[in-house]
Amino acid sequence: MRYPTVRSQDGFTLVELMVAMSIFLLILVGIFQVFDPSSRAYSTSERKLGVQQNARVAMDAMARQIRMAGYFPENIDADPANDLANPVQAATQSALSVAGDLDGTGASNAFTFCLNGSGLWRVRGAIGAAGSYTCPSGAQADLMAESVTALSFAYFSATNTPIPSPPTGPYALDGQGVVGVPTFASTVERGAVRRIVIAVTARENVPGQPAQTYTLTSDVRLRNP
Repeated sequence: MRYPTVRSQDGFTLVELMVAMSIFLLILVGIFQVFDPSSRAYSTSERKLGVQQNARVAMDAMARQIRMAGYFPENIDADPANDLANPVQAATQSALSVAGDLDGTGASNAFTFCLNGSGLWRVRGAIGAAGSYTCPSGAQADLMAESVTALSFAYFSATNTPIPSPPTGPYALDGQGVVGVPTFASTVERGAVRRIVIAVTARENVPGQPAQTYTLTSDVRLRNP
């Protein structure tokens, strides 16, 4: 009677294991070389999109509120003693203070839009209070967007004439800036503003790559001059 031959049960040899591991590592390296650039490109795109989106949201909010400058609910009642004026409180090449019920609270305030090292700010406070015209100042200062490196305003009259004309900067309309409470002895330039063009530049830093900048512009016409 012949019994079947038993095959060897010794498993893989060391050489076979090394060959298999080498092939497996080569496959992993190939997968990594395909995946890593795609992952970096995705992360870079996400950062770029985040910077652009933050700047765009801040621009939209700023334009919407500036458009409402001069909406004074106090002027609607029958008491003329409550009447307010001067929608444009202070206007420079890089900062703007406007007044009115810009946020729908039912009462007018001063709103200053400005830029410092940490980003684009909106300062909200009482009309005529020094802190309302300082960037940023007090508990009512809101950081609208980070990574913003430039903010500029251009002013135009109802006939689209630049204010001042010619618009040689830096300028402050009627000589008033946003470092303190503005005066209204003369409002020739501020009172003539009917259109404001806003430009916001955001900068996106990517390690190992040149920084990229994005500039957004918005053309705002005042509804309540």
